Amino acid sequence: MSKKLRAIIAISLWALISPIAQTSVTAATPPSYFNDCGYPEYKPQSLTEFCADAGNGVTKIKWSSWTSTRAVGTGSFYVKLCDPNCADGKVVWAKAKVVLSGAKFTRGKRYLMNVTVSSVNGKPLPGESKSKTISWVTDYWMG
Repeated sequence: MSKKLRAIIAISLWALISPIAQTSVTAATPPSYFNDCGYPEYKPQSLTEFCADAGNGVTKIKWSSWTSTRAVGTGSFYVKLCDPNCADGKVVWAKAKVVLSGAKFTRGKRYLMNVTVSSVNGKPLPGESKSKTISWVTDYWMG
């Protein structure tokens, strides 16, 4: 058999098998969820750091990417200021980038555990920390 004929056969076989291999790899990877205060969600529109009082988090999230190990989006970060007290304090807002990472498998689902929220304008995020970035770990065990 000539080299040219072997090359044509090899390319033809690759063209037939490649889509099948890609489909099985995609199907084998389960999606990731985020556990927001006990509610597993795929691409949630909001995230809450403190479930007891919803004192800060991110809302109106638009996800630009979402994989089984990482998600990236932008939204509106909010903090409830506790001045003069938490019940009467005002809420302040800022545009922010959200990154979810740290995938863990529990209770039959993969969860993105780590939340990182960062300022998109280079200024500190509102609140007491005066930091450009805050992070927290979600309570995945509730899922």
